[in-house]
Amino acid sequence: MKKFLTILTLISTLLAENPNDLDEIKEEDIPKILSIIKDGTKEHLPMMLDDYTTLVDIVSVQNAIEYRNRINSENEHVKTILKADKGTLIKTTFENNKSYLCNDYETRMLLKKGAIFIYVFYDLSDTELFKFSVQEKDCQ
Repeated sequence: MKKFLTILTLISTLLAENPNDLDEIKEEDIPKILSIIKDGTKEHLPMMLDDYTTLVDIVSVQNAIEYRNRINSENEHVKTILKADKGTLIKTTFENNKSYLCNDYETRMLLKKGAIFIYVFYDLSDTELFKFSVQEKDCQ
């Protein structure tokens, strides 16, 4: 996540002389910005996010960026959560990502200009477990 913040800082430096100028980013700039984020992050993959989750791929299309994560579904703790309380896992993961994106100045500006952040979670056999997106409307 620190690399993501570093990339966003670089973008803000490239596009604006001071951070308040991020307000001047146009909707048509979003695909290019997301592509820069994707390229900067992709070279560091795979990236362990926590004890159970690895970011394995990232793609950007138009105004959306998709983070593809693999969960260690063979771990007994993870198996238990996925079987007994998957809904809470999804809700908590969504809320954590939403909170970060909505409260970070740079990502909030991207959301306001139409960026969509998509998170997809797979098990170890590449079967999709769940996915969600965060958009500006989620920050209301």
